[in-house]
Amino acid sequence: MASYGHLAVGLLAGRLHGGTDTARTQWNGKEQRTSAGTLLFFAALAELPDADVLGVACGVRDLGCFGHRGASHSFFIAVAIGLLSGLIARRFGWPAVRTAVAATLAVASHGILDACGEGGRGIPLLWPLSEARFMSPWRLLPDAPRGMKMLSSAGLLDLAVEFAVFFPLTAFALWPGRRTLLRRRATPLPARPQTSALATEPARR
Repeated sequence: MASYGHLAVGLLAGRLHGGTDTARTQWNGKEQRTSAGTLLFFAALAELPDADVLGVACGVRDLGCFGHRGASHSFFIAVAIGLLSGLIARRFGWPAVRTAVAATLAVASHGILDACGEGGRGIPLLWPLSEARFMSPWRLLPDAPRGMKMLSSAGLLDLAVEFAVFFPLTAFALWPGRRTLLRRRATPLPARPQTSALATEPARR
């Protein structure tokens, strides 16, 4: 994939998480929406498994479990990162359980989406229990080229297709809350100051 799909799913996870308890209450009951920091945090988690390309660049064997599309894409790593996120959530005013669940789903979604790609290697979703690689029987998503080849005509076309597929998720994640729109529409216009009738009538003798 061209990574845009991972970004979109991460933004969705951030929107559903909602941030702090206070912000979530306001978002549901008033007109506060999820902060940009919350959305970016979960978007980064959804992209995190692809950090394995840095290891490959440093000499890690690409075809091994720690190469690209290796162990970092497994459910085990997703759960570990989710638990770690839940442990540190309180320091940011976030509920631990909801943060752990949302973070786990954001990271785990990366391997699942890659398994639905048209090309590339299978994903070791069950590592370290098994090194077997899995691919979805429905390989619908384009598999964009890596590196600078992404800027080729084929890479840009794959990116455009991926953007169209995942645009609804992005729109939902970034769209203002329904109550915000209603509140803006319902805001009355400022009342015009009324001139006193006594001031307008001519003085009577």
